[in-house]
Amino acid sequence: MFLSTLVHSRSKTLASYLAMFCFGVALGSFVPVLETATGALLMLGVFVAGCLVKARHQRFIFFAIACLLFGVFRLHQAALPSQVVTVADKTGVTVRVEGVIKGEVEKRMDHQRVVLDEIFVADVPVDGKVLVRLPLHPAVTYADTLVFSCKLEAPEPFEGFAYDRYLAVRGIYATCSFPQYVDVRPFEGWSLVGSVLSVKGTLVHALERALPEPQAAFMAGLLFGGSSSLSRALKDDFAATGTSHILAASGFNVSLFSLVFLGWILQTRLGRKRGLVLTGVLIVLYSITAGATPAVIRAALMGSVVLVQHWISRRAYMANVLLLTAALMLLVNPLLLLDDVGFQLSFAATAAIVILAEPISRRLPFIPNRLGLKEAIAGSLAAILVTAPILLWQFGQLSLVAPFANLLILPLVPFAMAASIAALIASLVSTELGVIVALPAWALGAVMLWTIRVLGSVEFALIEPLYSQLLSVIVGVICVALIVKLRSYD
Repeated sequence: MFLSTLVHSRSKTLASYLAMFCFGVALGSFVPVLETATGALLMLGVFVAGCLVKARHQRFIFFAIACLLFGVFRLHQAALPSQVVTVADKTGVTVRVEGVIKGEVEKRMDHQRVVLDEIFVADVPVDGKVLVRLPLHPAVTYADTLVFSCKLEAPEPFEGFAYDRYLAVRGIYATCSFPQYVDVRPFEGWSLVGSVLSVKGTLVHALERALPEPQAAFMAGLLFGGSSSLSRALKDDFAATGTSHILAASGFNVSLFSLVFLGWILQTRLGRKRGLVLTGVLIVLYSITAGATPAVIRAALMGSVVLVQHWISRRAYMANVLLLTAALMLLVNPLLLLDDVGFQLSFAATAAIVILAEPISRRLPFIPNRLGLKEAIAGSLAAILVTAPILLWQFGQLSLVAPFANLLILPLVPFAMAASIAALIASLVSTELGVIVALPAWALGAVMLWTIRVLGSVEFALIEPLYSQLLSVIVGVICVALIVKLRSYD
């Protein structure tokens, strides 16, 4: 009966194929690696067998297995062959390293952090990237070439977080802290990525002119991602309250902002379609001004899912939209699924907002619907519910205040983002005007930071990985039961 339902529904058939591909990516880590030719032939053989059979049920099963094998095959293809020499093979000794800065230069309190690609170790080219921590001077920019002497180190997990696997998703296999004899060779040409990152730097500086610290660093984190300018004590408070995820270019922030902005704009005379187009334009502009980094693009894709939901107005197809978005991202980089907590949280939070925000909103009749307040609270509750097991699994932290902190902070996120955007635009026109327009952003930031500081003083417990994972499964089962109960009344 269940199989018949899947076979005779095109929407459910597509969802099944996409889900099998994603499941194959997840399963690939536990399947022995096959030779490229062997894996390709096996996958092709199953697909051809599916084309030859006539029964729809059998054809569906063959194609589903082919999608599963394709997911496994794609994950294995993402791993570098053992015979390839990488920077990981050059760790443990002091060597001469040369590389080009790829990506944004992160300015920290006492150092710069860059990712180098096109690596030469002792004048020999090797695969992989290197994460380098440099002094604040001399300043470096995107596409500059660095030559230095350093003892490369292999990334290692810490406090239950698989930091090495997290970096490996980005192709980073070695780190270097404060190298010696650094020679900076500035890039003299023109680069589109460099120009986009320069625009982002201009916007961040404009925000810093309009807001005092630490509100400026906090609002920059909400808009563009990153917490490098915050003090260590404040970062610890964010970690203790389980709110660090809002300081990333996350799908949650963009999705929640899109939801609230749509909730507000649909109440105006602009109309539904024009409101959706305007929100889409804002997401595109955000992607460009935020640096168009992989994390930003991922966040924009997740935020766009909210627009698709309102555009098609058909709940049955939203599973396909979510699965198609995830499958395309995993097709580009299959390592995201198991090793990138940012991808996991972005996808889970966006799915929660799309699927659960409306049912939760209908159960909050006592909350006014002005300015998108009800949408903000409903979306935040949905995201808290679904992301709780992931946070517990990944970080092994048990904080009694985390649910309350998120419940208090997350509904304010879209309003803080909107106020910060207004302050940023005003600051580009005039610093004095920016300071005046930034007053709502300053007030919201002050309230949010004060709440995080107060709740951050409460101690949280670190749990052993095995127990945190077991507890995560229990919390996940409870969340699934609550989701089923919420959906059962729709």
